[in-house]
Amino acid sequence: MRIFVTALMLAVALTSSAFAGNVALSGLGASATCGGTPSCTLTTFVPGNAIDGSLATEWVAPGGTVGPYLLVNLGQLYTIDSVTISGVGNASESIGFEVFVGTSSSVATLEGGTPITGGSQIIQADGTAWNDTYSVSTASPIQYILYDVTTSNSGAGDTTHDDAFTTEIAADATPEPGTIGLIGSGLLALGFTLRRKK
Repeated sequence: MRIFVTALMLAVALTSSAFAGNVALSGLGASATCGGTPSCTLTTFVPGNAIDGSLATEWVAPGGTVGPYLLVNLGQLYTIDSVTISGVGNASESIGFEVFVGTSSSVATLEGGTPITGGSQIIQADGTAWNDTYSVSTASPIQYILYDVTTSNSGAGDTTHDDAFTTEIAADATPEPGTIGLIGSGLLALGFTLRRKK
């Protein structure tokens, strides 16, 4: 029984360091903050909505916000394979955004790096649900994801661009091959233990 508990704890510990897409990052210890003036939050559309695992909620910065962004702190260093941004905007409107990842909590430092969106401004047509996944090319662990809205509504009467928003930001990571081997070893030891007791 003691080996069973140890093997189970080992398997959980080894797999808990990996995020999976569509899992609430907030439930894994992540947090989200926003920035931009005059306000980066529209009524109840708070930053935490973007990492709660639900496509039914969203973060929105109101029209006229200057430099709106959402900064996700994963809570510790993780090796991430990709980041997915999801949203549902207003018909006939669009936004532009870039996504950065890194170890610094400084927005300026993250913006000084290369965006995982490819370096150019991304314009996403709205009106229907969408999601875009971007690979993280670095093998180095990261702690922060910056969703930087570069083009959003500049004020009343602007029908070209939408408010800054996102319904969900997800990070995806797969266990390292060595991790999978260790999990397999733990399960194999568990099998031998259970067989011996019979």
